Amino acid sequence: MGRLHLVELHDLAWCPRSLRDALTDFLAFALHLGGSYVPAGALIRQAVAGAGARRVVDLCSGAGGPWSRLAAEVGVPVLLTDLYPNRDAAAGPIPFYPTPVDARAVPPELDGFRTLFTSFHHFRPAEARAILADAVRRRQGIGVFEVARRAPLDIGLIALTWLAVLAATPFVRPFRWSRLFWTYLPPVLPLVGTFDGVVSCLRCYSPAELREMVRDFGTFEWEIGVRRSGGSPLHMTYLIGVPKTGLAD
Repeated sequence: MGRLHLVELHDLAWCPRSLRDALTDFLAFALHLGGSYVPAGALIRQAVAGAGARRVVDLCSGAGGPWSRLAAEVGVPVLLTDLYPNRDAAAGPIPFYPTPVDARAVPPELDGFRTLFTSFHHFRPAEARAILADAVRRRQGIGVFEVARRAPLDIGLIALTWLAVLAATPFVRPFRWSRLFWTYLPPVLPLVGTFDGVVSCLRCYSPAELREMVRDFGTFEWEIGVRRSGGSPLHMTYLIGVPKTGLAD
């Protein structure tokens, strides 16, 4: 199945902030509960050490993604950033950069090992390659992690998002009346979450496509693969790049 760059509704500028935040809150809750990104902790810790980074700068963080579970494992502080900062998530224990950060134009002061969880598929191939190229140019290690794949099993599971949203919303924290509204009166969040989840699968990059993206970035060591947490039915595709020692661009 070829990659399809369709539109995710919560990416659109007219999407209400409260609906976008409700979706990212649910996603962070589901990722923590399912443990799909558990294998990423050890991979990032090793890569951070190899890159000599003093912190992790997470891009496109949403409501924090899997970091409530992973932050203690990576060995350095974690800073969350997003183009649309989730203001309630910013009140959590992991610091959230207060102003918008576009992953395609990371400010120079945000040095550190860069990570992207459940977000790299948002970018078209030229943009995705440019994100990697900027990390290479700036000599900042980078890790890309996705749990959606263009595979029938993954698409079938994520097509059940509407049911998970209906069941889980009362337990998602922090509590918000707006999230209850979007879930039940009317059920916009279950529909948007399911639609965007399936589209995410169709937009994801395969390991072969990731290898082609980094083919010319010879000053970095690249690791690309697929792993699965024992507690999750979803597979995690990952790309990790760290500067080769003794080499410059």
